Amino acid sequence: MAAVPHPPLIPVDEYLKTSYPDGDREYLDGLVVERNMGTPLHSALQKILIVHLAAFEKRLNIAVRPECRTRIAETRYRVPDVLVMARPFRQTERVVLDPPLAIVEILSPDDRMRDTLQRFREYEQHGVRHIIQMDPDERTTFVFLRGDLVRRDLVSLEFPGSEPLPFDSTELLARLDEE
Repeated sequence: MAAVPHPPLIPVDEYLKTSYPDGDREYLDGLVVERNMGTPLHSALQKILIVHLAAFEKRLNIAVRPECRTRIAETRYRVPDVLVMARPFRQTERVVLDPPLAIVEILSPDDRMRDTLQRFREYEQHGVRHIIQMDPDERTTFVFLRGDLVRRDLVSLEFPGSEPLPFDSTELLARLDEE
């Protein structure tokens, strides 16, 4: 039986200075990994979330970023669908360095449970307070709590030292019917 070929390892600095014309990639311990492609519903939900969350940026002193490279560990960089940052936060011209307050991942048809749970464990270890998965096809919301994905409709997200961020997940998903 032939050995499985191993892709070449790329230095982190090379990853950080590389742009990919067909969509950004993640960086996992030297491997550059393609992300699953979204669908029209995925894209529509991402737009709905960004418009909704951006309306609270000034009032709550937050920043909303779609598909922004985020350092999870020294050799692991993820590209969440939507992240919410407390201002001020550390970043370079290529990557967000501080843990987000919230990350919303939108389920894509090719997402695999094992990969999703690994990603969410990394977010949790990095200190992300709210880890949310939304499924635009099934119109459901899950939160990652202490290692488990739990089906839960949300009405707001609580952050220390701030008023709650309105986040009615049922209503946000219902807006897909208008798209």
